Amino acid sequence: MSAKRGTLVLVAAGLIGLVTSAPAYADGVRSQQWYLSSLDLPAAHAVTKGTGVVVAVVDSGVDVTHPDLQGSVLSGTETAGTKDADGRGTALASLVAGHGHGAGGADGVLGVAPGAQILPVAFAPKAGEAGDPAALAAGIDLAVSKGAKVVCVGRGVAPNPRLREAVEDALDADVLVVAADGDVPNGVFSPWPSSILGVLTAIPLDRAGNVAVPPASRQTSGVGVPGTDLISATSGGGYRLQTGATGTGLLCGAAALVRSAYPQMSAEQVADRLRETATDKGTVGPDSQYGAGVLNLKAALAGATAAPSGSPSASHAVVTPEQRPVGVALTESRDWRRWLVVVPLVIFLAGLGAYAFRRKA
Repeated sequence: MSAKRGTLVLVAAGLIGLVTSAPAYADGVRSQQWYLSSLDLPAAHAVTKGTGVVVAVVDSGVDVTHPDLQGSVLSGTETAGTKDADGRGTALASLVAGHGHGAGGADGVLGVAPGAQILPVAFAPKAGEAGDPAALAAGIDLAVSKGAKVVCVGRGVAPNPRLREAVEDALDADVLVVAADGDVPNGVFSPWPSSILGVLTAIPLDRAGNVAVPPASRQTSGVGVPGTDLISATSGGGYRLQTGATGTGLLCGAAALVRSAYPQMSAEQVADRLRETATDKGTVGPDSQYGAGVLNLKAALAGATAAPSGSPSASHAVVTPEQRPVGVALTESRDWRRWLVVVPLVIFLAGLGAYAFRRKA
């Protein structure tokens, strides 16, 4: 071996050593998820990760090959839902159920409910297209028929009777519909389905927790969620930074956590739970700016505990004090209805006494 060739071998070996021994660093995406600490996801995930809940993302489809979603997306629908036309569906899905990638899943996007499964339904296949209301209605019907427990709609469309029917049918089927409240100021119409009674709407907030755009639906029943500078997955394996309706994915993930932690709750009860435990802001009580308040996962999951180690389920619901039978002595009870059980005995004793009195007379 010549000296020159030997030198090249040594240099190559040194470079290989540097490559293989270099420490693995996070890709920087996770650090851009600025809201993770305010949502306190580690505490929420100690209770549940949304296991067992199917969330339908009815949008532009979902890229099943994205590393942050691999294994979490169910088979595509008849509408080619596993191919994303413009990246919005993949963005929503990642905020719902992204599990990251790399060592320990430390890289990429972490969703609110990484244990949930995503059912992709594409109804707006053209890039930049808002979507046809009738097509959205058909997508919601399809999601319900395929077993979704939460339907995530990250767009607002024009009012349509067929869409109202589809939403109401979903609610009747115990499916929670979560939708973006319009994030465009002074829109030309009140966006649907967020304006339909019974839909849980997501109100986008800025980094300071203030309303970025007032709810276009003018409803007071929405819940505020982070909606500014949201980094999320997008089609083609990359990432995108958005402000606005994408935050709907965070509220859908929260709904999946509550449905997983409290499987006995109906869709309506889950929505009420998220509203009732929201942190009030703005005018006292529900208002047209902050809706019911700001999402509070810790409060929403209070009363649920983590499943035993090794359990296939990430969480289970515990019996609340109101549901738990407690042995309280009748004399110590404050429930007057419990005393009704002694009324027949009192009547009997009174009659017996009257009979004995007449016998003596």
